[in-house]
Amino acid sequence: MLTSRAPSPARARARSVPESAASPEVPPEVPPEVPEIIERVARGARTEGISVSPVDGLRFHRASRPSPWPRLHARGPSVTVVAQGRKVVSSGGTTLSYDASRYFVITSEAVFDGAIVDATTARPFLAVCYEIPPDVVAKLLLCLADAAADSVSDLVPDRDAAPAHVGQMTGEISECVLRLLRATEDPLERRVVLPLVVEELVFRLLRSDAAASIRGAVGGGHDRDKIRAAMRFFHAHLERPITVDDVARHVAMSPSHFAHRFRAIARVSPMRYLKQLRLHHARGLIVSAGLRVSEAAARAGYASTSHFTREFRELFGAAPGEYARRMRER
Repeated sequence: MLTSRAPSPARARARSVPESAASPEVPPEVPPEVPEIIERVARGARTEGISVSPVDGLRFHRASRPSPWPRLHARGPSVTVVAQGRKVVSSGGTTLSYDASRYFVITSEAVFDGAIVDATTARPFLAVCYEIPPDVVAKLLLCLADAAADSVSDLVPDRDAAPAHVGQMTGEISECVLRLLRATEDPLERRVVLPLVVEELVFRLLRSDAAASIRGAVGGGHDRDKIRAAMRFFHAHLERPITVDDVARHVAMSPSHFAHRFRAIARVSPMRYLKQLRLHHARGLIVSAGLRVSEAAARAGYASTSHFTREFRELFGAAPGEYARRMRER
């Protein structure tokens, strides 16, 4: 979670900004997606300061002149992409600068002071910030570890990593950011497409020079290997009934200690993690393998199709059949 101290009254006054401010000349070193990113961020950031969006954890920033930025109290992982202008932040004696050619990642609790250093009325500072769900990081770390078993030690959380990192913006990351922004503008795409884009964005970051910092978003400790073994157990037994006691027994931990340590490391409860795995597995079976809803529900460990449909709709924003049709039409 990100919280900011309110700006001064003069800076906090909301005022509309002309659409013409969203069409600057883009420097050649930034990705080609930036012009559209500028356009979409400008639509989201209609007023000076911070603007919320329909997506939980997604915020837009706008500033029309160089100025101090409200002190930022970071509570969890986030990524900020500047569409236009430049910002400088400092924390613990470290100063970082980022613009449209560099993204900014925060991975742990810290306090940041910042300032907008490149902004004018004609060419305002524009940025988008997204709070990354830690359980998505945990899930993708496990996938990467399983795909590179000979270098698993390089994929575990780095507890000594800095709380923030600035990395080079690549075409793959900017494409993800653009698709994320597009998905925010349609209610159904926010529920159907956005989770997929978020996973890809985290995957790209985990394979970038920000990987060590991103890994820091997942808890560590002496039980890390056991929790990773529990995650693998969940993956291998999606079609059968599983309880916390079953998994705790498998990794030789007491149920209460296992549940506590799983949440501390994966930042999500064991059963919520299992439910998300099952629903994502079923989504793949319906969309990619073409299974009927009842078949996919059974293959994902659901005894009741109606229960499965209800939980599928809660997570993805559409019933399974409608979701599959929507994805086929894209």
